[in-house]
Amino acid sequence: MPKGQEKTPSGFYESLIARHGTDSVIVTDGAGKTVWVNGAFSRMSGFSIEDMRGRRPGEILQGPDTDPAAIAALSEALKRRQSLSTEILNYTKHGEPYWIEMHITPIFDEAGQHTHFLAIERDVTERRALETKNSEVMELERQRERERSLLSQINEWLYSAKSMDELLKVARKAMATLLPEAEGSLYIYTDDRDTLEVASAWGDRRSIDAIQPDECWALRRGRAYSFGTRAIEFACAHVEDEKHPFFCLPIVADGETIGMLHVRFTAFHLSGLNRMKLETFIQKRWLLCLLCAEQMSLAIANVRLRQMPLDQSVRDPLTKVWNRRWLVETTGRMIAQARSGEMELAIVACDIDEFKQFNDRFGYDAGDFVLREIAEVLTDVARDRGAVCRAGGEEFVILAPGLAHDEAMGLAEDIRAALGVLKLSYEGESLPPVTISAGVASYAVGASAQSILRAADAALYEAKNGGRDRVISAQAVASEATKRKAPAAAS
Repeated sequence: MPKGQEKTPSGFYESLIARHGTDSVIVTDGAGKTVWVNGAFSRMSGFSIEDMRGRRPGEILQGPDTDPAAIAALSEALKRRQSLSTEILNYTKHGEPYWIEMHITPIFDEAGQHTHFLAIERDVTERRALETKNSEVMELERQRERERSLLSQINEWLYSAKSMDELLKVARKAMATLLPEAEGSLYIYTDDRDTLEVASAWGDRRSIDAIQPDECWALRRGRAYSFGTRAIEFACAHVEDEKHPFFCLPIVADGETIGMLHVRFTAFHLSGLNRMKLETFIQKRWLLCLLCAEQMSLAIANVRLRQMPLDQSVRDPLTKVWNRRWLVETTGRMIAQARSGEMELAIVACDIDEFKQFNDRFGYDAGDFVLREIAEVLTDVARDRGAVCRAGGEEFVILAPGLAHDEAMGLAEDIRAALGVLKLSYEGESLPPVTISAGVASYAVGASAQSILRAADAALYEAKNGGRDRVISAQAVASEATKRKAPAAAS
C-alpha cells in the first residue's frame, strides 16, 4: 500500500452507495415483503423504510393507471422466483405517477434456498414522456397524412361528378369517412331562396330537414361559424340543443351563397370535455371542414358550369321546367324500367283552359306571366311525385315514375284544386281565374313512350270536350271506346 494511504473499510463504500446512489433498491424477503430500501428509493417515491417494512411494494406503489399486464408479469416472476426486467408505472406517496425501469433478481443462499428478492429501479419518467410526445407527434403526422390523402381523393371525386346527384353522393361518403366522429347535413337553398333543405346527410343525423336563413349565424353573418369553445357564443336556432360543438360553413358558388354545410360532433359533450383538449380538437377539425366546404363550393360551381349547356338544351327558357325533348328522352328510359317490372309509370297531361284570352285581352307578356305562375304551381304540387315539363304552348306534362294510376289521378286533382284558389294580377289588373283540363295515362304491357303520351293527350281532349276544368282517365276513355265498338261488332 502506498505510504500515507490508509485502508478504507468496505462497509464505507456500501454505505456511500446506499446513501447517494441514484438507482432505487428494494430488498424483499422470500414472501415478497419489504425488509430494506435505500435512500434513493425514499427520495424517488417519498416512502421511508418504516412505510414499506413488512409490506409488498406493489400494494403501495402501484395505482389506477398501472398496466394490469405489467402487474401480472411481475406477480408471475415472483411466484416462479425468476428474474424480470420491465417498465412499470408507480405512484409516489403524494399520488404523483412516475415510470421506473425495474430489474428483479431472486437471491439464493449457499444451500440453494430462496431467501430474498433484489429490485433495482431507475426513474425513466422523462424518457417515457419524451417517447410519448414523439409517439403523439408521429401519430399526428400519420393522421394528417391520412387526411391529406383522403382530401386528395375527395377532391378528385368531387371534380369528376357530372351532376348534383353524383356530387351529393360523393359529399355524403366523403364526410362520413373523413369525420367518422361527426354527423352532418348539406343544406341547399330552394329556388325561392327563403328556405334551405337537406340535400345530403351522413352519420346519426339529428338536424332538421329544412331551415330558414335567419336561423343560422353563419348565413346571417356571411362567414363560417363554430360553436363550442368561445366564452361568449350562441347556438344557431336550427340546432336543437347546445350540448355538442358544431360548425356551420356557407357553400358559395360563382360568388353566390347556395347552401350551408352543417357538422355536429355528437361524440363530444361540452360539459364533459377538458376545455383545452376541446379547443385543440375543434381547431384541427375546423381547418379540415373549411377545406371541405371550399372544395364542395368549387365542385358545385364546376357541376353548374358543366350542366349549363345541358340545361339550356332540356329546359324551357320561359318557365324553367323541363322541355319536350327531355320529356320524350326520359319517358323512353322510364318505359324501359316499367317494362322490366322495376316500377310503375304515369303521365299527367294538362292544358290551360281558354289560355288565348290572356294573350288577346292582356297582351303576350301577361300570357308569359301566367305560364310562369302555372309552372310554379305545378312544380310545387308535384314535388316528390313527378317532374313537370312544358310540352309546348299552354300544355304541360307531368312524368310521374312510381305512381299508380289512382295516385296520378289524385295528383291531377290536387293540381286542379291548387289552381282553383290561385288569384293572379298583372301590372295592377286582376286576371281571370285559371283552370286546367287534364288527362292521366299509365304504363300498360307493350306500351311505348309515344303510345302512353298519346293516351294521356286523348284523355286530355276528352276533358276539354266534356266542359273543361276536369280530370279524365285514359283507362276510362279506352273502356268507353270498347263499349261503343261492342254493339257494332254484335250487329
